[in-house]
Amino acid sequence: MDPIDILPEYARRHFLKQAGVAGIGALIPAAAFAGPVTPGAASVSAEMDATALAEAIRARKISPLEALDAAIARARTVLPDINCFSEPLYERARKRARATTDFSAPFAGVPFLIKDEEDIAGTRRHFGSRLDKVTPVSTQDGPMVAAIARAGFNVFARTTMSEFGALPTTETLGYGITRNPWALDRTPGGSSGGSAAAVTAGIVPMAHAADGAGSIRIPASNCGLVGLKPSRGRVPDAPGHLAQLDLVEPLCVSRTVRDTANFLAAVESGWKAPYPPVGRVEGPSTRRLRVGFLLTGLSGALPDQAVIRAVDATSGLLTSLGHKVSEAYWPFDSKAFLADFTQIYMLEGAQLKRHLLSLTGLDARQLAELIEPASAAIGAMGDLIPPAGAMQALGRVEGYASAYFGAFDKVDVLMSAVLLKPPVKIGDINGSLPLGTLAERLNAYADFTMPQNAFGGPAISLPMHWTPEGLPIGVQFASRLGDERTLLELAFELEQALPWAKRHPPVWAPAR
Repeated sequence: MDPIDILPEYARRHFLKQAGVAGIGALIPAAAFAGPVTPGAASVSAEMDATALAEAIRARKISPLEALDAAIARARTVLPDINCFSEPLYERARKRARATTDFSAPFAGVPFLIKDEEDIAGTRRHFGSRLDKVTPVSTQDGPMVAAIARAGFNVFARTTMSEFGALPTTETLGYGITRNPWALDRTPGGSSGGSAAAVTAGIVPMAHAADGAGSIRIPASNCGLVGLKPSRGRVPDAPGHLAQLDLVEPLCVSRTVRDTANFLAAVESGWKAPYPPVGRVEGPSTRRLRVGFLLTGLSGALPDQAVIRAVDATSGLLTSLGHKVSEAYWPFDSKAFLADFTQIYMLEGAQLKRHLLSLTGLDARQLAELIEPASAAIGAMGDLIPPAGAMQALGRVEGYASAYFGAFDKVDVLMSAVLLKPPVKIGDINGSLPLGTLAERLNAYADFTMPQNAFGGPAISLPMHWTPEGLPIGVQFASRLGDERTLLELAFELEQALPWAKRHPPVWAPAR
């Protein structure tokens, strides 16, 4: 058994939290946790994407146990620096690796990570919160976790997230600070920050993520990864907390387009989605697209100059590839939408609070003492929204969505920034800040990703640019409802023109 696994719960949490606060490898020697890993296995699997690793396992070039132990060894070298795991599940993963005899699943034996909001049978969901002290143990896998298991992945840890997925950073009172492998003083984004940091640092080539207001695309942008938010209902998912409007869709973050494409094909298989299956997308299309680029955010704000350069450079690349690029504008009242989405987000927070009260048996005071100030404030403000006002805000979404999807009569793809700025510094945005300060900083940072969550359409972040300081900047591409194929084909083309998978951050586990 692993030393960290046998620590008492309070000690394990203290270790993980302190590792995040310190942000240095000197907390504990990597050799102290060294496990039996065949050097050949580690080197064989380190640079592979998940698709190649699955092929190597299927060809018996590396065993599922060797692949797993190599991933665990890589994790141990960088966890004290980036603090991206909330719960190791090493021994259960080793048991599954030893028991793997059927290699017919597309990703049989490939080590994998789950964002800490999904049900995994026999474990607790932590939600990035101290509330995990009283959350019950899950009795069965959630729909996405079950689909991931059917695809053959071997889950060996839960990854950190912002508390309840509410913020675009991953800094919590419960689990400390998760750091960006490109620069340890910067955030990897959120809420899927732990998954993105783990993939970026080379622990695994791909990890589970979920997106409720940009929580796949934002960390993908901050970490130089591929992050696709799928169409609503495209993949297996548990019902959302807000019955009238499900904002969240799960998928993954990855280093290569083919991994994201193959993951989507694997988990959508057998699922009754409201659209025809995407199927397996294997490369670019010869079709030339009409691309409309949105320069300003929903608030009307212009991005930072580094972000504008990223969008401009991408526009030039698209033009050189034969696509027709022209300026576009938000096809609805974007400021009114932003105000309504804020209300809807608070309504979901209030509904989540009621769910947590029921789930844990706590009263409102006890709940408020365990969660972060921002989480408590969001839930309280959601409770204050009059029912009539809530219904009006929700009712206006259909009109915004109709105008948004109508824009695709004139363009095939809408392109924009993902964020107004490159990755912000640790401490700039977290749930312990005064609500007014937090709101001001959020408005100056995350301003592009919410429409696809409200309207259900797909969007992908691609790592199209790095600043002179070495910070990644993603560019977002969005398409019609159900049209993930166009986005993936374009992503394949851009990846061929501007290869990014071999770019490694300063904190790169295989090099250690």
